[in-house]
Amino acid sequence: MIISIRTSVLSLLCFFLLNQPAAQAQIKALVGGTLIDGYGGNPLHNSVILIEGERIKAVGQVGQLAIPENAEVISTEGMSVLPGLWEMHSHLMLVGHSDYAHWDTAYIDQFRDVIMPAAAKQLLHAGVTSTRDLGGPLEELLYVREQINEGKLEGATIYTSGPFIQKKPYPGTEKFRWGVDNPADARAKVKKLADAGVDCIKLIDQDQM
Repeated sequence: MIISIRTSVLSLLCFFLLNQPAAQAQIKALVGGTLIDGYGGNPLHNSVILIEGERIKAVGQVGQLAIPENAEVISTEGMSVLPGLWEMHSHLMLVGHSDYAHWDTAYIDQFRDVIMPAAAKQLLHAGVTSTRDLGGPLEELLYVREQINEGKLEGATIYTSGPFIQKKPYPGTEKFRWGVDNPADARAKVKKLADAGVDCIKLIDQDQM
């Protein structure tokens, strides 16, 4: 269970704490916040969460759950503590921009090194610890995904489909929209995505196929 806090600083802090090597494991105590367990239980006020390495060791309340003397105590007073949120339909290459025709041509060379890392980091700082990207350039997405997985970039964990699969891409979008002309072409492109290591396949324009 990964936790996030609904403040930028503590969301980042929890991500950092839960991604430390086991050899450096130290007990962390998140103390004082309102814990929302994600299972529909009543909020737990004045909560105490003990974290050892990458695991939550114990959960309780102030005055009821003892905090080890060697624990690093992190105050969550006045905050909500909850499991990491998921963004189930994102496009990390967009960062909210709506003028697609301009964006896709003016900034496509910055997707990998600037825009996607910034979008993934923004999600994490908002308490979103995992995101499902459903349409973007394949190599760039896989690169950023692996950089985050290896701890080289700070950001939400990425699950991705890579490019859209559709009948005919819009002009100028062929890098992240792959057209298919027949069943053999569709199978070949899906196999290419699967071999590259995508997590799912996104199909649109089904009525045209």
